[in-house]
Amino acid sequence: MPRSHRRMIGRSWLGVAMLTVVLAMVTVPVTSARPGSALAMNDESVAGVAVAPAPFGPGEELVFSIDYGLINAGEATLEVLGVVDFQGYRCYAVQSRTTSNRFFSAFYKVRDKVISYIDIEQLTSRYFYKRLREGDYRRTVEITFDQEQGKALYADGRDFDTVAGVHDVLSALYYVRSLDLRVGEVYKLPAHASRKTYDLEVLVLRTETVTVPAGTFECFVIEPKLVGEGLFKHEGKLIVYVTADDHKMPVLMKSKVPVGSIDASLKRYRLGQPLSVAAADTAHE
Repeated sequence: MPRSHRRMIGRSWLGVAMLTVVLAMVTVPVTSARPGSALAMNDESVAGVAVAPAPFGPGEELVFSIDYGLINAGEATLEVLGVVDFQGYRCYAVQSRTTSNRFFSAFYKVRDKVISYIDIEQLTSRYFYKRLREGDYRRTVEITFDQEQGKALYADGRDFDTVAGVHDVLSALYYVRSLDLRVGEVYKLPAHASRKTYDLEVLVLRTETVTVPAGTFECFVIEPKLVGEGLFKHEGKLIVYVTADDHKMPVLMKSKVPVGSIDASLKRYRLGQPLSVAAADTAHE
């Protein structure tokens, strides 16, 4: 397989796994947010600009099979690890991991991890950390978002103007899950990546019943698009299937890229505990 194709496959598949996916979809311990902070469950209601309560919560884990055509390339996970206190703000600690399997690693080894701290009240990003290990490519990105001042503060000391309510590529997915999705509607939100802020449009195309290894689900079919070039410029067309229920759980992500198609299919999941719900988590294997 040509080196250029290996790199394109790996980078595109990462985009699918993260979404926004997830995917643009990090190794910083979640408890490093601030001295005295800790992962914790809490039964307070979530109030904010999206929906209260959020349709996800601590304990949620989604595990996806990543397939390049007929070849299984590895696995990706999306997890809500818990709640942290970051600079005085209570946040969901959300993590994405992407790992190539033994066969695919022989061509292109991937070990990526991303963490986002999502403000519980606003469902916007407060902190973003991405560590990419893809073949011989290495990159680490760390950003603190000052929502009040409209700034993205990078670990290298540089800062860039943003807007209120800005998202990183992972928090955008969770924010979209909180919306009252309706077929034919277009939802707009600002997203920041690669030192630039973009307008992200989320189109709700239709509803569709899909079957994945985890089961059969009635879904909204959505497509994230950028107004202008940027975030998904090199990732091709991305289509995301989220359940048409209270959870709006992503179960299938399909990406069309110049060298083929890459699918992320849900193979098992565990529902979390929304902060306003006292019931215990339910596991599905």
